[in-house]
Amino acid sequence: MIGNIVLDSDAFGEIIGYENHSGDTTLGSGSRPLGIVKQGAGNNPRDGVEGARTANVIGTYLHGSLLPKNPALSDFLIGEAATRRYGAFTPIAGADETVLRARESAKKRPR
Repeated sequence: MIGNIVLDSDAFGEIIGYENHSGDTTLGSGSRPLGIVKQGAGNNPRDGVEGARTANVIGTYLHGSLLPKNPALSDFLIGEAATRRYGAFTPIAGADETVLRARESAKKRPR
């Protein structure tokens, strides 16, 4: 399962990443998926989901430039850490033009 992947995530909108694995993961009853696969394989070739979430923990097969291409996911992780340490977090910037171009390029590439 190698190539660009696109997910729909209730919490983070559209997630774009890259997967390169032969793992075959099935979520347990205490986890929910990070997202629903629109393009790619995800956790396994059968159930159409990628990653796992339990509370504020995220597990995923996605790597490469996952965080730079997905500011909402990055802000969540930074926000969880900053809020735990400082009590509050407010992101100061959204996705810039470079991020938007990188996301669109990855979505168009074939698996």
